[in-house]
Amino acid sequence: MRPKVSAALIVRDEERFLTDCLATLAGVVDETVVVDTGSRDATRAIAVTAGARTLDFPWNNDFAAARNAALDTASGEWILYIDADERLKGPPGLRLGDALADPTAIAATVRFYPQLLATPYREYRLFRNDPRIRFVGAIHETFMPALRVLIDGGVGRVVESPFTIQHLGYQGDLSHKHRRNLPMLQTMVERWPDRLYYWFDLARTLKALGRTEEAITACRRGLEAARGLEARQDPIAAHIAHTLAYLLAERGEDPAPVVAEGLAFYPNHWALRFLRARLLVDSGRVGEALTILDELLGVDAATFCDPLVSYDECLFGVLALELKAVALLRSGRRVEAGRTFAQASALAPENLSYRVKAQALLGRARADQE
Repeated sequence: MRPKVSAALIVRDEERFLTDCLATLAGVVDETVVVDTGSRDATRAIAVTAGARTLDFPWNNDFAAARNAALDTASGEWILYIDADERLKGPPGLRLGDALADPTAIAATVRFYPQLLATPYREYRLFRNDPRIRFVGAIHETFMPALRVLIDGGVGRVVESPFTIQHLGYQGDLSHKHRRNLPMLQTMVERWPDRLYYWFDLARTLKALGRTEEAITACRRGLEAARGLEARQDPIAAHIAHTLAYLLAERGEDPAPVVAEGLAFYPNHWALRFLRARLLVDSGRVGEALTILDELLGVDAATFCDPLVSYDECLFGVLALELKAVALLRSGRRVEAGRTFAQASALAPENLSYRVKAQALLGRARADQE
């Protein structure tokens, strides 16, 4: 039998996003629970009008507490946790419960797109409504520690659902969010230092606020924490290394050792591999760089899904083409470089420099032949 599914949201001043989010849930889940943490706009009225079970929860600087309030109210056998700036999508006519009928499943993943024009990864967004599964963490809250305990104890297994979630919220000026999040992140890295994502987001937040030296320190402390963990394959450690490498390069320092360490943590981290290709081009090792770039260009961004990491789609297209053209040009292969710039121009016609470079290189080659 199809289990009942409750969608659980926490919201505050989300009138711009909430209506469309709830529309994607209609007819797909059996119940929607909306926890409002102090909206001053029409958010709460939108939820009520849509028929959601709506309750107020005074904001106490703890996202996990608000999430758990939603769980305490939900009546479904399964929980989908989703945010107002996200959109659920599945096969036409399929209810979410249809994908969760496996009696051995305790959790399920979705294909998650963290931002527009990004590749997806598999994210845990569905789990059984079990009082042993609760969120922890004042920010970037997670139920994974509780889930791992149950799975390690043989309680159930994780399955893949055919549903996707598209996140829309990382657009425009985010400085207010960075300022809000910073004190919580600074607290959580001390309380939970081996959760690497806190170090990663602390570094990104500090960088976004212009506090570069503090961002570098956060990256270094994050990598130090990563070295002390038993699991050596960790994509978040690779993310931290990627962030640190760019910060060091901006400061004029050699990022190569950090890139190498990041790839040791996650060898198929494509953003780090691209950065390694750039370093190889700069050092004259063009052949090695071209091998990496051709591998990047062999990835179909439209269908690619790394199970753990999302990437900018441009990494597998125009960015790789641009760097490949530069590499070819430095090795004296002007015609190939011109053709590669032309490919980049076809993907990004708004970038006039690609077309100009392609015309110049290919025009020069024709003139030499004449």
